[in-house]
Amino acid sequence: MIIDCAVHPVLDNIEFNKAVGSPWNLLKLPPLFGEKYRAPFDQMTVPAEQASSPAAVAEDLRRRGVDYAVLSPTTRGYWPNPQQAAAVASAANRLMAEKWLDAPESEGRFLGSIRIALNDTDTALREIDKWADDDRFVQLVVPARALATYGEQRFFPIWRAAAERGLVVFVHDDFATLVEPAPSQVGFPSYFAENHAIRPMSAIVQLTSFIVAGVFERLPELRVVFGDLSVHAARSLVIRTDKDWQSDRVEVPWVSKEPTTYLERQARFVTQPDDEISPHSTASAGTIGGDNSSLVVFGSRHPYWDGVNEGDVFLTWSERERARVLADNAAQFYPRLATRVSAELSS
Repeated sequence: MIIDCAVHPVLDNIEFNKAVGSPWNLLKLPPLFGEKYRAPFDQMTVPAEQASSPAAVAEDLRRRGVDYAVLSPTTRGYWPNPQQAAAVASAANRLMAEKWLDAPESEGRFLGSIRIALNDTDTALREIDKWADDDRFVQLVVPARALATYGEQRFFPIWRAAAERGLVVFVHDDFATLVEPAPSQVGFPSYFAENHAIRPMSAIVQLTSFIVAGVFERLPELRVVFGDLSVHAARSLVIRTDKDWQSDRVEVPWVSKEPTTYLERQARFVTQPDDEISPHSTASAGTIGGDNSSLVVFGSRHPYWDGVNEGDVFLTWSERERARVLADNAAQFYPRLATRVSAELSS
């Protein structure tokens, strides 16, 4: 079995803008890949028409032997106007249900993501309630680059709703953002190559916030998948957090376990190039350890240029470890996927 946890279909600009509705559809959508850091090459491996076609995406999945694909189209990141943000999220969810999940070509392979407006918690909770009864939706998607860290109390009702509904939270770096904070703590880089290299930094900050602010402690059933953060980068950060926690945990008494414990229980990471190093992290002073093959879920990132193919990843790993990454980890980590896969295997 192959489960692709990161397929990013493109929502056609004209169709998407129409779905957003008045008065917001009077405004032109920002470019898919933003204005600041344009790559010196085509960032998609297929024409936009194919990336926005359920039939074309379904054919690609069939060709690759993918059993399930979790779809998370970009919606251009964080929208500052809360009413406009709510309209954009609602439009994305309607298109996901009506155009993609209901498409006959999907043959049950497509699974959906719920978009929410993070600058209006009450509206976000209503949007979750609107779609969560449809078990084809398996996750919420939130942008990695936001205007606040996700451990802040204002976001907690959203994470609690996700945990209670059995929805994974997928932290994904939407390329184009209307509100774009500096990509690094020292400002804006000069080149696309720099910007692409430091993309994981936002997700690292959000992972730290989930742990240190006590979100994972308060919601042990919460599951978070990071779409653009390597498990190796995550481990190195959390090991540092472990060391700090040993000496100054009096400040955060609600963090009752070592930070690495929360990572291994409640976080997973979409396949990245540097995950090929080894299925096992290198032991150092007894603090690292762990089996990375249990923390990575496969995601092709189709149709983007830096995506991966299931036949080209983890070639030096054992068949058992590869099977974990390609399907087992997702089937066990996503509550709604677990139910679906169990029903399929028992039928």
